[in-house]
Amino acid sequence: MVAILLPARKRTLPFEGIPTYEEFAEGFVEVPVLGWVACGTPMDLFTQSETVAIPRRLARKNTYALRARGDSMKEANILDGDLVIIEQSQAAEHGEKVVVRINQREVTLKTLHLGPEGVQLVPANPSMAPIVLHNADVEVLGIVRGVIRDQV
Repeated sequence: MVAILLPARKRTLPFEGIPTYEEFAEGFVEVPVLGWVACGTPMDLFTQSETVAIPRRLARKNTYALRARGDSMKEANILDGDLVIIEQSQAAEHGEKVVVRINQREVTLKTLHLGPEGVQLVPANPSMAPIVLHNADVEVLGIVRGVIRDQV
């Protein structure tokens, strides 16, 4: 069974009950799965090449998928092994779930908190601490638009 989770007001929530025909009537599109992203300690982006079919409503102009690795985002309903649908973007708003590159090397997926002191990359796991950085040390690569869990 496959579960498709869609963000609602900067949070990712599962569909209520069984999705209606109208929610899938627009069809599916293929997007590339570019590799793995850390949901825990930042790591180098592991690349691969495959594609996955996603609901058209999740696809934007530059959409791709990454497979989550780790459990730092578990309370945001992003689990180890999930496919995370990303809209490529160089900018994001406070509170959005984002994929970022740190110091032009390591990549992670966290909730973005912007403040006068700089950037906090906040995990959705109370056992993990936020990563605090200067604005210049963070490059936004994309915004989370949905999650596909195929290990239900």
